Amino acid sequence: MSKEIILEDGLIRRKKIPVLIHSKEWKALFEENLSKVMKKNIQELEGKITEEKQAFIQIKVLKKLKKQLMDKIILLSDEINSNQKGTDVNDLAKAKQQILEANAKIDDLEYRLDLLPKEVESLNLMLLKETIQLAYSDIKEGTGKNNNLTQEIAELRQQLHAKWEEKIHWEKKTEILYSYLHDTLGHEETNKLDRHFLK
Repeated sequence: MSKEIILEDGLIRRKKIPVLIHSKEWKALFEENLSKVMKKNIQELEGKITEEKQAFIQIKVLKKLKKQLMDKIILLSDEINSNQKGTDVNDLAKAKQQILEANAKIDDLEYRLDLLPKEVESLNLMLLKETIQLAYSDIKEGTGKNNNLTQEIAELRQQLHAKWEEKIHWEKKTEILYSYLHDTLGHEETNKLDRHFLK
């Protein structure tokens, strides 16, 4: 069971923590080892960010449409006031209705844009908590493995030291024995015996 993570209120804003899925460092450290909960948070976070971008685009399009409709209303009003034939009052009413609809859509989108940053921050905080959980799990595992490896390395060093001691012992013994035979039998006899025993 994972421990509950309690972070200070407003930590994300105060520490200027970016949206984690936009952080290269976060991606490099965690993207290949995501939990199911993290994947779900990421999906929701991406959805909110996409919704936010689309809302900005839609508002821009609606404001452009609104300007075109305003220009149309001014033109139609002038034509009606000067009694030009072919000008339909229904066209004017239709354009006014379209402006009202555009205004309502803009209001809805702006209301969503007020809420979305808080929703993004909330999801980012949830993802941060999951990230902390994963990081500490890896740190705990890594610390355990490091301790084991340190112990293994110490044991290997002792074995290596013992092997060096043994090697030095045999080198010295070989040198003393060879020197004894050489001094006792002489160079020529020792060479003959070398060819006999050491081939």
